[in-house]
Amino acid sequence: TNNAAILRTLVTWADVAPTKPASAANPFDPAYRFDDIDEFVRNAQAQGSEVLMTIWGTPKWANGNKGRNYLPTSMADFQNFAKAVASRYSGRNAGLPFVRFFGIWNESNLGLFLSPQFNSKGDIVSPAAYAKLAAAGYAGIKAGNAKALVAIGETSSNGRDKKKAGASDSVKPGTFARLVAKANKNLKFD
Repeated sequence: TNNAAILRTLVTWADVAPTKPASAANPFDPAYRFDDIDEFVRNAQAQGSEVLMTIWGTPKWANGNKGRNYLPTSMADFQNFAKAVASRYSGRNAGLPFVRFFGIWNESNLGLFLSPQFNSKGDIVSPAAYAKLAAAGYAGIKAGNAKALVAIGETSSNGRDKKKAGASDSVKPGTFARLVAKANKNLKFD
């Protein structure tokens, strides 16, 4: 048996929405592929655990054919997806359990998950980009399920604050958090 109170899973937008949905805020749009997530949430509930869903990973259709670690062209696309996810697991849909905990993006201080971390001059740009993702994600999740609790700033414990040839770009977690707060002084989270 599992004694974990909370189980974390990534909800990878690019995997759930490999093609652009006709109605992105609708959790039952036929473009969505939620089967694995549905099973995870049901199994967690069956063993008495809650779920923390971390939403990340832009589909190619939403960012001009770039990788999952690049921002969507339109934050409304991400907001609508976040709304669909939170609404699907709001407890209002038969056979789909309530999910209380959500996170916005995965280790966003690492280029592996959010790029670019720096601009061509070497200035740190990822916290301001993340602040946009966090604001859109929070708004979407709360619109889909007002009872949801939203975490932001799930960072890696590593970072260097300077570009380094041959290394993955990263920003120190403390620097990242400070610059996210500076980018949006009114950023909401629970």
